[in-house]
Amino acid sequence: MNAEQLLTQAARSLREHTDSGWVALRDDVVAVAVRAFRPSAPVRGGSLPDGPLFVASTVVVSRVGAALATVADAGVLRITCTTTSQDDLDRLTVELVALYGTPLVPLADEVRSLAATAVAETLGLARPPVDRVRVDVSVQDVTRDRRQL
Repeated sequence: MNAEQLLTQAARSLREHTDSGWVALRDDVVAVAVRAFRPSAPVRGGSLPDGPLFVASTVVVSRVGAALATVADAGVLRITCTTTSQDDLDRLTVELVALYGTPLVPLADEVRSLAATAVAETLGLARPPVDRVRVDVSVQDVTRDRRQL
């Protein structure tokens, strides 16, 4: 389904709901719109013979997400990144759900290390940019159910 079809379907769904229904539906419509059109900022990486390497921020987020999928006692809810005016990666924000009882400081350290390594590999950097890029780790929820990770 392309972006236009998604938007048409979302608009049709909206027309079928009353104003009170819109309140319940609006987050879903916004989510569909974001998935249909998601601009991606360039992120400056290592150097190539012809100049700097640029990678789409969505690729960076995807690769970090794949690396964090290996964390045993947490699940990723959302990853975002911001860049400087020169397109250098400035900050990664990782929002997690953690298994109840998991020590959070070691969990955050593991997430930061894995994220930095994934960024280095994605951007073609010689070493993880842990001293250059901030990785903010936020535990948004805690669960006893491992299936929710």
